[in-house]
Amino acid sequence: MLPAAAADGVLLVQTVDDGAKTTAASSQVQMEPTRIRTEIHDGDGRRQVVIFNGVTEVLHVVDPAARTYMEVTRADAEKLGGMMSAAMAAFQQQMANMSPEQRQMMEQKMAGMLGGAASVARPEYKKVGTGKALGHACDQYEGYMAGRKTSEICTVAPETLGFSLADFAVLGKLSDFVRRILPQLGDQIVGAGSPELGYAGIPVRTATTDPRSGRTVTMQVTEARRATFDDAIFAVPADYKQTVMPTMGR
Repeated sequence: MLPAAAADGVLLVQTVDDGAKTTAASSQVQMEPTRIRTEIHDGDGRRQVVIFNGVTEVLHVVDPAARTYMEVTRADAEKLGGMMSAAMAAFQQQMANMSPEQRQMMEQKMAGMLGGAASVARPEYKKVGTGKALGHACDQYEGYMAGRKTSEICTVAPETLGFSLADFAVLGKLSDFVRRILPQLGDQIVGAGSPELGYAGIPVRTATTDPRSGRTVTMQVTEARRATFDDAIFAVPADYKQTVMPTMGR
C-alpha cells in the first residue's frame, strides 16, 4: 500500500469584524504555491468567490448566487490600470485649480470611493512586543502612515504553523497582479513578512483603522492547517455565465 501523499495546500479560515455589523464576515482561503481561492461570506449572508492562477495570471470573480463570473487577464489588468492612472491624473489636474477647502473635500470623497486605497504610502511597521493568537505566541507590530498609527498586526513564524514561506508565494503574485490595476490595492494584500515590508512572519491578526471614520476592521485567523484540494475548486463551473466589466468593453 502506497503512503498517502503529503498535503501541499494551505487552508486559512478568518473572521472579519468591521465594528459596525452584529454579524462578522468570514472568509476561507484555499492556497497552493501557484493558485489561490478565497470564499467570502459577508455579514448579510452574501457569498463571493475569487480565484487567481499565478501561472496563467488570470483572476476570476464568481457570484455563486447569480451563477455568473467575471474574468480579468493580465492584459485586462494593465488596461484597467491605464484607465485608473488617466482618471487619477485628470483628478489631480482638477484639484490643482481648487481652493484648499475644496481640495480636502475631494480628497476625502476619493478616499471613500476607493475604500482606503487612495493612500499611496505603505505603512511603516514597528515591533512593539509580543502577544498570543491562534494558540501561539505572536510578534506584535504597529503600522504608521504619515506619523499616525493606522494598524496593528500580530505575526507567527510560518514554521510554527507547519508551513514555509514558499507556501505563500502565490500571494506575492496576486499582489503584483492587482498592483497593475491600482498599486495601493496590491499593497493591501497582506502576505508573509519581509525586510522590505518591515515585519516578519505570517499575520494571524490584523486591525486597521480608517482615519476618516475612526472605525477599526479586525481580521482574525481562526484556523490554519495543511490540506489537499480538488482541482475543481480552482475552476469556474462550466454552466456559469461570463459577464463583462463595463469599463472593459469586451
